[in-house]
Amino acid sequence: MVKALFIILVCFYGASSYAAEELKTLRTAVAEGYIDGLHSKYLRYIAQQLSLPITIDVMPFARRVKEIKNGELDIIVGIQRTKTREDEFIYIKPYYESLSYRFFSLTKNRNTIKKYEDLQGKLVGVNRHAKYFSPFDTDESFEKIAVSSLKQNIDLLLYGRTDVFIHYEESTLPKLADLKLTNQISKTVYQPHHLIEHYIAISNKSPLMDLRKQLQQVVKKGIENGDFINIRQAHYTSLNNG
Repeated sequence: MVKALFIILVCFYGASSYAAEELKTLRTAVAEGYIDGLHSKYLRYIAQQLSLPITIDVMPFARRVKEIKNGELDIIVGIQRTKTREDEFIYIKPYYESLSYRFFSLTKNRNTIKKYEDLQGKLVGVNRHAKYFSPFDTDESFEKIAVSSLKQNIDLLLYGRTDVFIHYEESTLPKLADLKLTNQISKTVYQPHHLIEHYIAISNKSPLMDLRKQLQQVVKKGIENGDFINIRQAHYTSLNNG
């Protein structure tokens, strides 16, 4: 009996020690080419507010989702809340930003898309694994060309491989300015009317679960103080001035 109790205590304290060790560093990842991007800056801000060091890896979105589910990563940003993902992560409420998807085409062709139905028969650039809006996500009246980055969407449009692409206005406009393409690429006449809410999410297998309430307070404070907005504005200002 005493021996069994000793083994239980050793296992308990061993597990606690392991969790404490894991909590010393936040494990996360961002898309390839964005190690110094906006999401990385959000993540570093969160780590700073939690007084934790952070390691940021680079991997595709699908792998990040898998690693979060497996507990190999602790935290991810830029996640849309969907029913299919409710069991995959723990969403930290409230959402920290809301963005708008917009359609972009060559400026000379912007008037060809005046209503949603004008997309029929077009080649539309989309980001792989992204969720947009209904009925766009399931619409088969046009062909979706899936890519992994905004830059690829821009290049395909310039090379005539697509007719239009859809991406966040808040990141596309600064990127076009940075590439000096604001005269060549513009928003189409037709635009959807909606906002996309972005959440921070954590793995339910991560020791970060112990800091869930503290993380929620960090997010709420960041929203109230305008920290997330300021980080976004500073990021795109630096790109335009770079």
